[in-house]
Amino acid sequence: MTTTDSIRKYLEDRFLFEFDDTITPDTDLFKAGVIDSFGYVRMMKFLESEFSLKITSEDILTNVFVSLNAIDGFVQKKISAS
Repeated sequence: MTTTDSIRKYLEDRFLFEFDDTITPDTDLFKAGVIDSFGYVRMMKFLESEFSLKITSEDILTNVFVSLNAIDGFVQKKISAS
């Protein structure tokens, strides 16, 4: 399973939706009402656990992870930097 598939599955399972023509990998999941701040924090914990990442406060303050593509890009960047 790729990182993208893993993140997609987590989002769909946790927030009970499916990516389709309406909610695409580029959709802002906050604006679409899929995820809220509590869900965001839980997602960060999932990313740290699933991909053995350390997400710093600076990462969160300097990046906005609102879409599947943005989240996946961040994870890919963190993995390649380690």
